[in-house]
Parts: sequence; C-alpha cells; structure tokens
Amino acid sequence: MSERDEIVKASQQLAGAIARRDLRSIGECLAIGFVHRTHGGAVVDAEAFIRGIEQIPGEILFVTLECLDVDLVPTGALVTGVQHAQVRLDGQVLDDRRQFVDWFVKQAGAWCLQAAVDLPQPE
Repeated sequence: MSERDEIVKASQQLAGAIARRDLRSIGECLAIGFVHRTHGGAVVDAEAFIRGIEQIPGEILFVTLECLDVDLVPTGALVTGVQHAQVRLDGQVLDDRRQFVDWFVKQAGAWCLQAAVDLPQPE
C-alpha cells in the first residue's frame, strides 16, 4: 500500500469511528498535541474534540469523505476534501456537507491526525 493510500485509509477510519461514536478509536487516530480549529477561530484539544463528538445530538447515520486530495511532503500530509454526514434528530434527517483541511503526521509507524480545520459551508 502506498503512503497516499495509507493516509486515505487513516482518514476514512477516523470518519468511520466518528460515525460509530467509537471514542477510543477516535483517540487512537489523533496525534499527540492534536488541535481542531473551526472557521470561527475556536480551538479545541483532543479531549474536547472527542467529547464534542460524544455529545452530538441525535443518531449519526453516516459520515463519509468525498473529493479527497492528499499532498504528501517530508514532514506530513495535507488532506483536503468534503465531509458528508447525516444525523437523525427528533425524526428529522439533517444533511451536512463541509469542507475540511487535515494535517497528518506519522507517529509510531502510523498516520495520525495532528491538526484539523473545518471550513465554512458555501453560501
């Protein structure tokens, strides 16, 4: 498997763990010192990021990744794409697509997410 394929697989594993609310697996996908930044500027660490996923209201129906691009450089990998998720809340299905920028690094031989940025939804 190529490095690019490993990074895509790591991205998809994280999306699957989020969809299942598998908090342990999510934590295992995050690098030491992980940070998440929203387009509004809020910054959270790994613990708060995991807690936020745990507290998503409703039933997560799925989380998939679309339009993935991977730029591999000697110090890590830049991954961009679109996260598509659906959540059922009070009988209503909410559909969410948002662009993201992720920075992956290799830790102990595995690709882990070091930093993540959510971008605003297009108008």
